[in-house]
Amino acid sequence: MYLVTLKFGAFPLSLSLSSPNILSQEFIPFDGPLAFAEYYKAKLSTSSDWRIQYLEDTLTSKELEWNSEIRSSYLLPAIRENNSLIVTTPMGFEVKFSVGNDARYESSERHHLYKAETSQIFLRLGRRDDIIKTALIRKQLGVKLNVKSFPNSQTDPQRGPYKAVDYQVKIYVTNLLWAAIVDGVSRDDLKELLSVLKKLGIGKKRNMGWGDLLDYSIYPLNSTNTLTPEYIIHSEEYLETWRPLSPEKIVELRKIRKMSLLDSKIGYGSENPPYWKRNIVVKSALFKIPQRR
Repeated sequence: MYLVTLKFGAFPLSLSLSSPNILSQEFIPFDGPLAFAEYYKAKLSTSSDWRIQYLEDTLTSKELEWNSEIRSSYLLPAIRENNSLIVTTPMGFEVKFSVGNDARYESSERHHLYKAETSQIFLRLGRRDDIIKTALIRKQLGVKLNVKSFPNSQTDPQRGPYKAVDYQVKIYVTNLLWAAIVDGVSRDDLKELLSVLKKLGIGKKRNMGWGDLLDYSIYPLNSTNTLTPEYIIHSEEYLETWRPLSPEKIVELRKIRKMSLLDSKIGYGSENPPYWKRNIVVKSALFKIPQRR
């Protein structure tokens, strides 16, 4: 198991639609990018243009499957202070690691719940109305439209599915240093996968520069029962999950330790890559651990 730190030129951004006009930032499970890097090494790296091969695999195949043994936590915002690394969890805990040749989990503190939401940045993005512009370009190219006039009731930018919309975007954290717990891969293989991501970047918005990976570090993490890629135990009092888990896995986890569920966030996602296979998952959960008498 390893603690991996990643330094970005522009932080990776994943958004979900939390209401009709609000996009909210989501944490990214790091095993998704690592699974893509595995797929790239095995199948795409020998192609003259890997993007064409990737589109053929994803668009023409019945269903692209790529099974990976790698498991990781979310990419979590981090701050480096000398030989200490402080990571903020989804539920607002600050987890301290000592880092050198290896990494050791030192302590965690409940700073305050949902710390990220108290420091959010609001952006406003407008979905551009390009209907008229598209019509002019098609006319210049001699492309016939399927509608009699432009705009009309079917393509009116003032109403219906073509209506121009303003989106409000909530960005909670903008750190350039992020960290993740990774398991299920050797250090040499992990280094190769990270070098692939350094070349290709992380995230889908490559035209906007999101996910430009500048540097990374890998620290062997001393084995501990209080920390896994799925969860962390804070001061033997709370258990917090920090990757997407199925509701069944959450119920199983609660029964094993006989814990009380204090809070959880449910949404659509995937427990394992590929992440376009979306189901209902528990994105994060906080449990109270019963104290021994």
